[in-house]
Amino acid sequence: MMKITPERLAVAALLLIVIFSAFYMRSANSVPDKMLSYDPIFQYRFTKYYVDFGELPLWDELSYYTGRAVSTSAPGLIFYLTALIYSFVKGLGWSLVTAATFASAWYGALIAVPAFLLGRELSNKWGGLFGAALTASAPQILVRTFGSSFDTDQLAIFFILLTLWAGFYALKKRDVFSVALASACFVLFASAWQTFWYTFFFLAAGSVAYLSVEYFMGWRKQDGERAKAVVNEGKKLAVVLAAMFITISACAYALNIDPIANFFGVIGFAQEAEKQIVNISIAELQLINIADLSTWITAIGNFSIGYAALDNIFFLALISLMLYGVAHSYKNDRMTFSMLLTILLISVYTITRGIRFTEFSSGLLIAVAAAGFGRLTMAMKGKELFVKGFVAGLGLFLAAFAIFNGIYIGQHLGPDNDSNWMDAWTYLRTQTPELSLVGTWWDPGHMITGLADRRVIADGAHCGSQCLYGINDRITSLGKIMATSDENVSLGLINKYRGDSPAVYWIASNDLISKYQWLQYFGLGCNPNTDSSCQLYSLVNLQSMKYDQTGKPIVKIYGPLILLDVGSSPVIIYTQGKNAAFLGEVLYYDGNDVRDQRMENANMTSLVQDLTPLVTQLGYRMTNQTVPVTAWVSKDSSYMVIIPSSLRNTVFTRMFFMEGQGLEHFKQVFRNEEVKIYEVEP
Repeated sequence: MMKITPERLAVAALLLIVIFSAFYMRSANSVPDKMLSYDPIFQYRFTKYYVDFGELPLWDELSYYTGRAVSTSAPGLIFYLTALIYSFVKGLGWSLVTAATFASAWYGALIAVPAFLLGRELSNKWGGLFGAALTASAPQILVRTFGSSFDTDQLAIFFILLTLWAGFYALKKRDVFSVALASACFVLFASAWQTFWYTFFFLAAGSVAYLSVEYFMGWRKQDGERAKAVVNEGKKLAVVLAAMFITISACAYALNIDPIANFFGVIGFAQEAEKQIVNISIAELQLINIADLSTWITAIGNFSIGYAALDNIFFLALISLMLYGVAHSYKNDRMTFSMLLTILLISVYTITRGIRFTEFSSGLLIAVAAAGFGRLTMAMKGKELFVKGFVAGLGLFLAAFAIFNGIYIGQHLGPDNDSNWMDAWTYLRTQTPELSLVGTWWDPGHMITGLADRRVIADGAHCGSQCLYGINDRITSLGKIMATSDENVSLGLINKYRGDSPAVYWIASNDLISKYQWLQYFGLGCNPNTDSSCQLYSLVNLQSMKYDQTGKPIVKIYGPLILLDVGSSPVIIYTQGKNAAFLGEVLYYDGNDVRDQRMENANMTSLVQDLTPLVTQLGYRMTNQTVPVTAWVSKDSSYMVIIPSSLRNTVFTRMFFMEGQGLEHFKQVFRNEEVKIYEVEP
């Protein structure tokens, strides 16, 4: 039985302080009945289904319904845990959304526990506390694990650290209890996240590294004896790993989880995640520049407050602790050394797969730094009080800095609350037939199913081999529907996914202006990075205005573009140096209607004469030249979009910028500044 001592009570108290601080920073800005959009809405939708019906659906009747039912494959631990918590708090009047957001904050806060266990296993209790404080408050982890972000990231990071601790513990202890404990942690991981074998690769690679280090760098035995000792050690480690693998696989099968498919799925994603083209267009999966210092600051938690000197000191301190931990363990504990080295190498590779995965590398690399701090305290035995005080002060400063910085960041993390989109979801949910199909780019798919309660063509998150049309086919179709200039092509592709839906609706939204390169790339095979004829929309914001004597804004400046509103319709000039030329076409709002002002229909000589005094006053020389592009001005004039001639007649241009003008099969039924909804007519 473990003896309770004042020191252990102090450690427990400090760990509790870290946990509650982590919860506070994750819940401080939570809002009742509000949640972050995108993936959290998917998690909420299935949690609600479980709460309402007591079981998960056999298939997802809203996502990818076309052609055949798709069985649900998402691990359900987050649904079950949240439903259990809700059963206790619903009597307080809490909604399921509110319960989910606060439960999510707790899931994130509890990451401190396995961070402590792993740091302690790799060094000592002080390394554990240091790791808990930094992991719980690391900005790169915090921004993915705060309360309103009700997603699997919290559980994923929790179990990554927990299984790494339990697995390493089993490799050292090699008894039935430790193997059973590690296997149980992995089984729980399997019920929370599909890529649960991730840390098993750490354990296997760490074992190989340990055997290699013992053979090639050991000095205690002669070559023959050393080889024999390494072989015997390898057999023991292999037995532990095999026992864990078999136990985990058997339990996974019992839970209706395919462990073999998931095992090779980890390998496949690590090698070629881009096989699913949805991953190519996700900003967080874009490749990162490993030669950039900011990349490594991000990868180790992103402890940055904007003061370069302090940020660099913190970063260098963590790097120094990591290096010290590796060096100290090499001299004193080769197995820990091998595991630290493995964590470093696999974490670095993980980073190369995209910025999204720096939340995982942050927890892992902080564990290495925590081991370094813990081992630094080990080396303080017999040192002067001043030296001990300096090391303790360094750890306290870094931990306090991390926690207070995390609390500050937490004040700015919360649910998104876009009234325009909420109005769109309300319209679809209340004003369209129940089994309607809604199409757009894949990004808003979870909101269409979770908030609008309507069928969707694609949401990018789950579509396995059971799908009649795979995710790549669907995203290609979605891009082409909006990027083509042939409306009949769009209609034909939409009907491909219509199925038995009584009505089909299509969304064109302003976020697609900046995402258009992906619609065009996947839909038409047109890559703007390699093909100069493959042009994109350009968005420019209003910078300043000038007024006439009555207070009317007659000059609106958007960088080199200037809108002049002095006649019956506005014109836009493009300035270069001292010269100014007309843009070929302006699309502007007259009330709720979009008007089209074409320079080819204007009297250029008269127009130049009329505008020359004003343009000269602005410091430019007016010419009668025309730049052959179109500019669309938002209704409130806050921004302008330049539309190249190659995109002038695309379906997306006519839907969003022209409010449906010229379209025969798309009838606008809802619109606001951000979202336009069309009913698709055969």
